[in-house]
Amino acid sequence: MKSVVEYRGLIWNFIKRDISSKYVGSLLGLYWSVINPIITLFLYIIVFGVFLNVRLPGSTSIWDFALYFAAGYLPWLAFQDSVMRASRSIIDNKNYIKKVPFPSEIFPVYTTLSEFVNLFIGLGIYLVLFLILKGIPTIYILLLPIAVILQLVFTLSLGFFLSSGAVFFRDIPTMLGPLFMIWFWATPIAYTVNLIPMNFQWIVMLNPAYYMIEIYRDALFYGKFPEINILVPFLIFSVVMFVISVWFFRKTKTGFGELL
Repeated sequence: MKSVVEYRGLIWNFIKRDISSKYVGSLLGLYWSVINPIITLFLYIIVFGVFLNVRLPGSTSIWDFALYFAAGYLPWLAFQDSVMRASRSIIDNKNYIKKVPFPSEIFPVYTTLSEFVNLFIGLGIYLVLFLILKGIPTIYILLLPIAVILQLVFTLSLGFFLSSGAVFFRDIPTMLGPLFMIWFWATPIAYTVNLIPMNFQWIVMLNPAYYMIEIYRDALFYGKFPEINILVPFLIFSVVMFVISVWFFRKTKTGFGELL
């Protein structure tokens, strides 16, 4: 990833251009980055918290459920959007790859980092809600950067794999929409693990997104140090995935020019 560091200025310019282009001609502009997650959170909370009366174990408060849900949904939303955009990053920037001599790794990197701006906005919204509903968070909120970094590593891993694979198999970005819908409902975001029958809970333990979400919830909602049996496996998995994905990307990018 040395080449990515060398081109960090270019990556930053791509990020700024990407963010500004999203809202060009829009009356509210960047404010939509705040409005959209608030509306989505509100709808989910109404459906699950009010209509379906979902509550956390040992709590009757809808606000506890709302904070629990938001602590998982906001990272998930950034993760989903980052991976889906990164999967198209090489195809969408084929003109650059064909004509300009700089490393193609920067495209999945900048699209991922661009979507993480929305994650930071979402986390800011969450902290405001937490202050209003619960008061000052615990000292463990300082562990939030660990959750963000681990999510970034995991997201970039998928971004490298899928962006490269999409050059050879163009259906990959289209397939991700329904796959992420299934993945969302297979991950305890809108419900708690205890609602899953005991004989099926082992399936959740094979889901890397579950570990990612739980690290966020420990820092944001529960106010405690992440469980070691959650933090360590996700850390090892993310790092190994990242190393393999970078190797895979470098091996396959030599064929980009011919296929794009």
